Amino acid sequence: MKPADEMALAMMAALGLDEAGIAARKAFLEFTDEDVARLERLHALLAGTERDFARRFYDHLLRFDETRRFIPDEASLDRLRTTQAQYFDTLTAGIYDADYVRHRLRVGLAHQRIGLETQWYLGAYAKYLSDALPDLWQRLGDTPDLAIATLRSLLKVVLFDMGLAMDTYVHADRQAVLSLREYAELVFSAIPDGLAVLTADLTVISINRAFARRFELNEADAHGQPLAALILAKGLDRHLREVRETGIVKRDLLFEMARAPDGPPIPVRATLTGIRLAEEEEEEEARLLLIVEDMTEQANLQNALRESEATLLRAQEVARIGSWRLDLRTGALTWSPEVYRIFGIDRKTAVSYEAFLAAIHPEDREMVDAAWHAALAGAPYHLQHRILVDNETRWVEERAQIEIDDEHRPIKAVGTVQDITDRKAAETRIEYLAFYDPLTGLPNRALFMDRLRHELAAAERRGQRLALLFLDLDRFKDINDTLGHDAGDRVLVEVSRRFGDALREEETLARLSGDEFVVIASDSGKAAVRIAERIAEALETPITAGSQSFSVSASIGIAVFPEDGRSVEALLKHADIAMYRAKGSGGGYRFYRAEMGNELARRLAIAQRLEKALIAGQLQLHYQPQVNLRSGALIGAEALVRWTDPEWGPVSPADFIPIAEERSLIVSLGEWALAAACGQVRKWETDGRPMPGRVAVNVSARQFEDDGFVDTAMRIARESGATSARIELELTESGMMRDPDRAVEITQALAAAGFSLSIDDFGTGYSSLSYLKRFPVSRLKIDISFVRDMLSDRNDRSIVGTIIAMGRSMELETLAEGVEHADQATALLAMGCHLAQGFHFGKPKPADRFEESWLMKG
Repeated sequence: MKPADEMALAMMAALGLDEAGIAARKAFLEFTDEDVARLERLHALLAGTERDFARRFYDHLLRFDETRRFIPDEASLDRLRTTQAQYFDTLTAGIYDADYVRHRLRVGLAHQRIGLETQWYLGAYAKYLSDALPDLWQRLGDTPDLAIATLRSLLKVVLFDMGLAMDTYVHADRQAVLSLREYAELVFSAIPDGLAVLTADLTVISINRAFARRFELNEADAHGQPLAALILAKGLDRHLREVRETGIVKRDLLFEMARAPDGPPIPVRATLTGIRLAEEEEEEEARLLLIVEDMTEQANLQNALRESEATLLRAQEVARIGSWRLDLRTGALTWSPEVYRIFGIDRKTAVSYEAFLAAIHPEDREMVDAAWHAALAGAPYHLQHRILVDNETRWVEERAQIEIDDEHRPIKAVGTVQDITDRKAAETRIEYLAFYDPLTGLPNRALFMDRLRHELAAAERRGQRLALLFLDLDRFKDINDTLGHDAGDRVLVEVSRRFGDALREEETLARLSGDEFVVIASDSGKAAVRIAERIAEALETPITAGSQSFSVSASIGIAVFPEDGRSVEALLKHADIAMYRAKGSGGGYRFYRAEMGNELARRLAIAQRLEKALIAGQLQLHYQPQVNLRSGALIGAEALVRWTDPEWGPVSPADFIPIAEERSLIVSLGEWALAAACGQVRKWETDGRPMPGRVAVNVSARQFEDDGFVDTAMRIARESGATSARIELELTESGMMRDPDRAVEITQALAAAGFSLSIDDFGTGYSSLSYLKRFPVSRLKIDISFVRDMLSDRNDRSIVGTIIAMGRSMELETLAEGVEHADQATALLAMGCHLAQGFHFGKPKPADRFEESWLMKG
């Protein structure tokens, strides 16, 4: 079925034009079977006139613009004439059933759809009748009664058709109105803003879906309710009445609106306006339209914005960063609170670019003004400068961006100001620490190297000589080890002060590290000698640190440019070598000589070979007997490391022990010696030749500093199978006094593990008697330096006597080292020392030879 037929059928159903409905219409027109019969007779009489009739009908229509516009061309005209002829033919054919009605409705729908207005449509029926009457009279005029009856029948069927035509127009208009109403209701409901239509007395006529949802209302239930019974909003009633009275629209009214009686308030923006649904009727009651926009999200955004602004201000305060805006057209300058704080200006003070410039440090003002004008011309604006706040200098960092218009003229600027005073101070401090020694304030290695390069370059250009002095304090390590680093630091500060006082302004003094200093002196080697002498004089007066005084001296190596090196590295290396030669010679100063380099090379070779010897097992222990001076009996032995290199042969301990300490090999060497001694003690016991007394093993200061030393010593003794009571650990006086409290803990732990403890080289360090009595040691060893000349040097003899008396008072054994003559042994025994070791009793021997000499007697 075609769509047009479907529409006609739908209209018949809507108009009730079923069989009964059609019959009712015919009855109302008194359209009877007699009428049908008369029309059929007329149809026969008019047969063959339809086309001529249709031609005259369209000739009439073509004379009027309103109807001619529906006939675009000749083809359409021919088609319409044919269709019209068919219609005229069916009008009197006598068949007026449902198909006839459907066809008439379809034609009416076509005319309505193309826009043919009703007056022209009805006029066409009038034209038909006026043209049909003469033909009718011509054929039936002889029988007037029949002619009139036929005319009545024709009028009835034409009116029946006209009624159907009008039905199509009316029905279409009604459908359009309904569609518009449905569309309006759909739009009304779908609008996201809440809408409420009110009567003049503020009764709700209708609300849309958004309004109902926003206030949790039912659309149907809201109808007829007073608005105040549904919604609470302070001042809303008053505003609505004003709109009703004045007719003036009110927009952007802000309310806290809530559902009555106690719903949560919602921030809204409202528009109030009057509406009139039928303006042509003066008596139509005016109505009001309430439009409500939910501002919750906007309020949240506003709150978030305010909180963000507050957070930004707090963040600016914390970060010491302020912001500003400048309108370049008006000159209006706006500062954030933090900018006021940074510049120390009251927030109520009006600010301007001139006021900003006035706050800048006078020395930076011109630079800042130039940078700003350059920024206005397109350059970046990013700089650091000083400002004055209450006569205090602060540092700030500024950044800005310039906004330009279409003609590239600057119109606005925004920027930030950050207080970087602390950062600048930190940078200054960092720069100072990068180039200056924090303890003494002297230039450090980095700055010294830089200055030496410049001095060398200048000397090269001028053809001048330059001297470099390398200074190292003698026995400073003993001060550090015995009294601690605080005392050592105080000594270094005083030494630096004295060195500075002894030098001239043009002579550069620097601290390289630890107790090493350097001096750069222009001019010849003679100037270097004078500097060395002034330094020696500066150290003649003992240095006081705390309650103790120290005699400090320095070993100085001198290298001269260009003879001893043309580069920084070569000159420093050669001065260092000369310093070591001076130290090895007992102090003072030495100039570098080429042969000194050979000694340094040998020291490096010793270090490398020693490390390999440890790994390859090329070291061995020799044992020197310790005896009772009264009986001559063996009471123990000291284990001493010996090294025979496959190529070099025997290497003296005096050569490799100091190098082991310098190269951090001493810990590994000490652990090896302890393990080897424990193993030998266990072997002698297993072989049935136990060592009477104990075997003493030296413990270096670095071993003693190791937090795991106690555990290491116990592990070594346990793994070897030796009893710890058969081992004596010789601790250096300086190593114990570096951290006395810690030394007490470690020595107590070692004693608790069964080890015997002694203090080696006693009298050479800076022991505190208050600490000495807290150490669980059993023996003091008198250093060979005092024993060697005790018979000829009254001071040495006095020191030996003092140590013996001290040991006796503390109930400690004393053992003299380096006894080489019988008269030394006799004197020591007479002074109260009962134990000794030295060449007089026996030289250190390998284990097997020691065993033959001492353990196999009797």
